[in-house]
Amino acid sequence: MDAESFRDGDKMTDAEMSEMKDSDEGSEVNPIEGAEDALGEEPQTDWEAIAQDRYDHLVRLQADFDNFRRRIDREREDIKAYVVGSILSDLLPVYDNLERALKFMPNDGDAKSWRVGLEMTLKGFNEALARQGVEAIDSTGQMFDPRLHEAVQRVASDLPEGMIVEELMKGFRWKERVLRASMVKVSEGPVESEQPE
Repeated sequence: MDAESFRDGDKMTDAEMSEMKDSDEGSEVNPIEGAEDALGEEPQTDWEAIAQDRYDHLVRLQADFDNFRRRIDREREDIKAYVVGSILSDLLPVYDNLERALKFMPNDGDAKSWRVGLEMTLKGFNEALARQGVEAIDSTGQMFDPRLHEAVQRVASDLPEGMIVEELMKGFRWKERVLRASMVKVSEGPVESEQPE
């Protein structure tokens, strides 16, 4: 019996119902099996790829942190160098004044004890600068180097051209940094006298 005749109000006999039931049992579909077929097979998780990805990410983070730490250390050293260089540069005029006072101080009478005290002060100043790594720049008798010297005058002399004749103000260097260039007079070379021909 088909569905159309059943809709028209006909009643099914027991035999027809049993026949219909037998035909439905053979074509039943398991709802769980249908869902698995629709989704396909369960995806396999590649744990090795995930672990490698996480490890690569960790290595990159570690490298970034190491670079950050090196940059911070370098910046800290730059700031320290700037501060120390600035302080030392501010102390150099005091050093110059002590040297000038010693140069023009008399060496007799009551001034002698003052002179001894000033010499001791200057010696202590030199020792303190040396402990901080400050060195005086050698100038007299050296060839002029624009990185270390500042020429304030060119003079005729028997020395070769470019040789430093006199140091007017001492220069100082701290580590590789020049705190103050030496102020110097530089030789123009021997004066050639014109001889008549």
